[in-house]
Amino acid sequence: MAHPLEALLVLQEKDRKIAKLQREIRDIPARKADIEKQLEGAKTKLNQSREALKKVTSDLKQLEIEAGTHNEKIIKYKQQQMEAKTNDQYRAFLQEIAAAEKHISALEDREIVLMEHIESAKKIIAEREAELKEEEGGVSDEQAMLEERLSEVQEDLDALLADRGRITSNVNPSLLLKYERLFKNKGDFAVVQVEKDHCSGCHMKLPPQVTNDALNPDKLVICNFCGRMLINIR
Repeated sequence: MAHPLEALLVLQEKDRKIAKLQREIRDIPARKADIEKQLEGAKTKLNQSREALKKVTSDLKQLEIEAGTHNEKIIKYKQQQMEAKTNDQYRAFLQEIAAAEKHISALEDREIVLMEHIESAKKIIAEREAELKEEEGGVSDEQAMLEERLSEVQEDLDALLADRGRITSNVNPSLLLKYERLFKNKGDFAVVQVEKDHCSGCHMKLPPQVTNDALNPDKLVICNFCGRMLINIR
């Protein structure tokens, strides 16, 4: 006579595989989110580089406006210089012109620095655009792989669930209920075998009577230490 727990051992193997596949299905969205997060990081870096270029370009434009203002002053001072009536007025205009030219020279030095920054920023943007493009390609491939894996896992899960249904249809409902509660509570094994007079679930040594009772298909034997169902197959 077959032991009724033998069917539960088969069911348990299915349930462990089912639980593993269900965990993988739950994990796939998180893995996809991590991949998308990496892509967002690359986009953020590119946007930061573009903002930096925008700021430097704006600063350069401002310097050009200031230089233009001083150039206008120089033109104005030179016109007034031609109309000067005294040497003191003439020299005063010379000083104003020199001061404006000094300002322009300082602005031009700053403009050169900013133009170097602009060239550097453009190179960084080009590099980050290339990195983003590569990242997008990688993300697209990984997303496709995850979608394919999800489809495969779901197909395997559906097959296992169908098998489980066939197995449970031949198991005593009361025994099945006990098994399902225990499997959920333990999270790994609800039914374990006796191995060398020990419970293979908690590895504790079992009394001889328990070991013998676990051979009897008419008895439901529970491990006194871990509470799992025991079956002794010789």
